[in-house]
Amino acid sequence: MANKKQEYANAYDKILKENIFQTIKPFLKQMVGIDIENKKIEYIPTSLQKTLEVEADFLGKILHQNKKDDFILHLEFQSQDNLKMQNRMLFYQGFLRLKYTIPIQQYVIYLGKGTSKMKTFIKDNNLDFTYNLINFQDFDIGYFIESNIPEVVILGILANYKGENAEKIIDKILKKIISVEIDITNQQKYVQQLEMLSNLRNLQEVIKQKINNMAFVYDLKNDIRFKEGQQEERQKYEAERQKYEDEIQKYNLERQKSVLKLHQKKISLSDIADSLNMSKEEVEKIIKNQ
Repeated sequence: MANKKQEYANAYDKILKENIFQTIKPFLKQMVGIDIENKKIEYIPTSLQKTLEVEADFLGKILHQNKKDDFILHLEFQSQDNLKMQNRMLFYQGFLRLKYTIPIQQYVIYLGKGTSKMKTFIKDNNLDFTYNLINFQDFDIGYFIESNIPEVVILGILANYKGENAEKIIDKILKKIISVEIDITNQQKYVQQLEMLSNLRNLQEVIKQKINNMAFVYDLKNDIRFKEGQQEERQKYEAERQKYEDEIQKYNLERQKSVLKLHQKKISLSDIADSLNMSKEEVEKIIKNQ
């Protein structure tokens, strides 16, 4: 069961990383209060190597006209609590500060249900460290439904429904995806991503039923673009789906290599799991099956 949860967590990470460039600016402005709409972003490689090999979810240097205002933005997305998250964020902070010597703003975005129990600080003798923790379910569903950016719209499945029935929320999200002017292949992709994200709220079966029964399927089959190039669109969709599955497989293989490499360095299983954001059971399984 733990391995299955980690498999889903890896898929959520994949979706968020794939969509991050489309969602980063409106998300930061609305949810975090950082306006970088007219700022340049110098993206930083997310692989950080020192004693352990770790990979950040998002790193970017936010550039201003006055260089003194520049800072590094670091985002991490968590679908479940990591009770050592404060140590992990401190590691990132120390490595980035040593390498770039400019201020760093760190945010952990908790995608799980309810309120995260992760510690956000370390106070130990002369050490006083903290990072920002944001619970995604604190955000109002209205912002996501009103957006015209599909990558933002699908994240509404994780927001606060404000007492509204989950099925009605799903209807609104699906209808909004249809209304946005994108081709059918991308519509299918966003619905597939929505279905995956919905598992974080135990709504996957509801979404599957909605996709099969509601007007969404009817609209796709009767769309003039679909009629004109049905076979071509199907081929594109299959190619996209295969590419998506290949990327997930590649992502998992890279993580397996990292596990084995760290294991060869005599790093403890718990430290390997923590640095790669995996469960200890999954780490043990990879080592056992090598």
